[in-house]
Amino acid sequence: MHDTYLLNKISQALKELCQKHKLEKIEAFTLVVNHHSHVNEESLREHLQNHSKELIGDNLLIKLQREDIEEQTAIIHSLQGETFEP
Repeated sequence: MHDTYLLNKISQALKELCQKHKLEKIEAFTLVVNHHSHVNEESLREHLQNHSKELIGDNLLIKLQREDIEEQTAIIHSLQGETFEP
């Protein structure tokens, strides 16, 4: 799959955002990708389950939007999740 690089970057960015905002589990997020990207909700969910299972909630909601942005680029528009106790 030639979108593996982008999937890995999305996963890494989500991990960093969770650490920064002290999120334990991601419940929902909105992502923007290029019109020609092969990334879809199913491939993204599968990738996250295989590589970042500890970060995703049981009922993860992924909203994917396609816009005219640079290829191999993704924009995380929103992120919702459970916070952990300090």
